[in-house]
Amino acid sequence: MSQVDGDDGLTPLWGKRSLHRLPFIVLKDLYSSRHLLKLLIKRDLSGKYRRAYLGYAWAVLEPLLLAIVYTFIFTILVGSSDPLYPVKIILGIIGWTMFARSLTTSAKSLSSSINLFQFARVPKTVFATSGTLTNAVLALISLTCLIPFYFIHDLPITANLFLLPVWLILLSFTGWGIGLLLAPIACKVPDVLNLINFLIRAGFFLSPVMWTYDMFNSRFGSGWHGIVAHMNPTVIPITGMRDAVLGETSNIPGYGYAMCFGIAIIGFILGAMIFERKAHSAVVNV
Repeated sequence: MSQVDGDDGLTPLWGKRSLHRLPFIVLKDLYSSRHLLKLLIKRDLSGKYRRAYLGYAWAVLEPLLLAIVYTFIFTILVGSSDPLYPVKIILGIIGWTMFARSLTTSAKSLSSSINLFQFARVPKTVFATSGTLTNAVLALISLTCLIPFYFIHDLPITANLFLLPVWLILLSFTGWGIGLLLAPIACKVPDVLNLINFLIRAGFFLSPVMWTYDMFNSRFGSGWHGIVAHMNPTVIPITGMRDAVLGETSNIPGYGYAMCFGIAIIGFILGAMIFERKAHSAVVNV
């Protein structure tokens, strides 16, 4: 039974609500639907590798195999002899994949579930969020491929390792927020999804996956190049992941951290507002 305005204080599920309250309403709706979220995550995890003989091992093998290929290519092109370069590549792949999948999954959540929304009266953000959380679980599983390198290279085990999941969560949160922002537009204009896929492919090379923060600084230094580079929301988190694992400290300026967290927070706020205001009409009018 749909909810209607009345003396009982109930409001329509997709009714108009105060714009400034929408980010908090999104979080509240997700908490209220946490049991459904768990079911959707279990469904997505079981379905992803259901027919694969190696199952979840692919979550570990994929970044390893890609790291081998990229390390081989980069060594030939640049002549890098850094023995830790494969570790940096693996962390770059895991971090970038986390961000890219969170963005695309949430951006496609409306267009891929239009028929379901006609029957399920649940917050639409649940479907945008379940895919993001599923990818977060797979990313955490992928991190186990780093274990052999701790024995091979005697990597330091410090308290900074606790920052590793924090940076991953930040990448996931940022991609999710931007995806919420684009989802209603992508539902009405399918070409937006093609544009997103193109930007994801281009962003791979513009993000510190095959290159590092130190490489960028040695080539361009500070100045406007640095400001432009820090507009990429993956630069700081991926660099932070590498620092946490390798026990290093990159010379990241304060404005870099401010831009990174600022983009994440603003992306979520704007994404929540636009998604909550436009998602229902986008689905109904398709």
